[in-house]
Amino acid sequence: MLTVKKFKGRLERSNRSDWLHVAIDANNAKQFYIVGNGGMGNTISAPIESYLPEIKEWVIRQINSGELIKDEKKSLLLDRNILIHYISLAQSN
Repeated sequence: MLTVKKFKGRLERSNRSDWLHVAIDANNAKQFYIVGNGGMGNTISAPIESYLPEIKEWVIRQINSGELIKDEKKSLLLDRNILIHYISLAQSN
């Protein structure tokens, strides 16, 4: 099972094959997705509710504190055919 600690580590691995991203539905701000590498240039996603509740709680806390920020650009999540906004780690100065 993916723990918050493991999730945080994979969230920071943008150049590795086991990376994860958080996304939010562009039409439903309450629906989050975890997006991962599906191989061959594809992504695979699942609703955040498929993971431990602590992961969603951590994501919401990080958004509220400004540690995670929403990209205003919309992207198409192909495996679900929906528009999403990716959420990424805030850049440190």
